Amino acid sequence: MSECCSKSEGETLVFTCAGAAYSGQVANRAGLELMKDGAGALFCAAAVAANRPDKVDRARKAARRVVIDGCDDDCARHILESAGLAVDVHVDVTSLGIEKNPETPHMLVDAKRVADAIHDRLQA
Repeated sequence: MSECCSKSEGETLVFTCAGAAYSGQVANRAGLELMKDGAGALFCAAAVAANRPDKVDRARKAARRVVIDGCDDDCARHILESAGLAVDVHVDVTSLGIEKNPETPHMLVDAKRVADAIHDRLQA
């Protein structure tokens, strides 16, 4: 089984928006940064929405669930909450001043800003 899908209790799982807007892509990129930094394992919100038993079970066993949404629709957060899963850390990237569709995108800079905000919240 691949690393993304192996089961491990007590872990931090990161669920991201991967919406069509730039801000959704920033959310997903920030999740990748958090995974690269060792802050958590990127996990599939769509699998939870599809009620895949093994995925919902792993999400339920997680010590912490981090959700990064691309806008204030909060789709990823709603997916977890609809499955009865508490969200421990939630960030809507537009609340950090990142526009949904900016004239001049700065993907790496914006994703790092989101990842840094989540690191701060995880350590609080």
